[in-house]
Amino acid sequence: MGGNHYFLTNLLSPEETKIITCIVKYIEKGERRVPLQQLANENFVSTTFIVKMCKRLGYEGYSELYYHLSQRVSVGQSNREQAELQGLIDNYDSEKGKLFCELLTQFQDGKVFADGKGFSDLVANYITQRLAVFGFMAFNQLHFYDFMIFHEQNKEITTNIEASLMIAISQSGETEPIINDVRMAKSKDFKVISFTKRANSTLGTLSDLTFTVEESKQTLVGGIPNPFFGRVILAFEELMGYYFEHKRT
Repeated sequence: MGGNHYFLTNLLSPEETKIITCIVKYIEKGERRVPLQQLANENFVSTTFIVKMCKRLGYEGYSELYYHLSQRVSVGQSNREQAELQGLIDNYDSEKGKLFCELLTQFQDGKVFADGKGFSDLVANYITQRLAVFGFMAFNQLHFYDFMIFHEQNKEITTNIEASLMIAISQSGETEPIINDVRMAKSKDFKVISFTKRANSTLGTLSDLTFTVEESKQTLVGGIPNPFFGRVILAFEELMGYYFEHKRT
């Protein structure tokens, strides 16, 4: 049994340890509860043996044991995800994770724009492509500009711009074209998620949700190595993993 799994091994015989490990593997795969008879067959024991084991461990029966293990596995997976995110995002906490999930859920059938300049544009394009793979209607900065211009020129046809979500990336949080785009987006009731080194920057102040990456290392230009852009991509991947796990539960 790996990690800090769920019972002291001295309470379990080798056969019981094998059964508990088998149950945990099914839970970690996200599968439905394995039937008692199937579990017994796979471990070459009787259903009576498993029921007696459950009662000896203090449970009413197999269902209660399975539920207990499901809860423990869920907490363990959540803790691992939180630890990964805290290692990548300096100001990460569970409330920010939940807000990220809420914002993506809110706009899962709408438009999501990713905005960056220079190296941040490479990150924005990566995010755009990943969101598209995940089934979102995702667009980059150029599409955002065209979208706004179209609505400005067709006010008599489109009186209201559909509120959308913007993900903005700027190391300094003061990149003027990004700030201008974010201000324009906010004026149309967009929600904004930002990745920056400085939470107290203009971008951070304008955003509904700000993730600070490499905040303690304040070199903004010319520093080698500069892990900011790579860490934003990694952080985004972890956040999307958390989002899909959050949806599943």
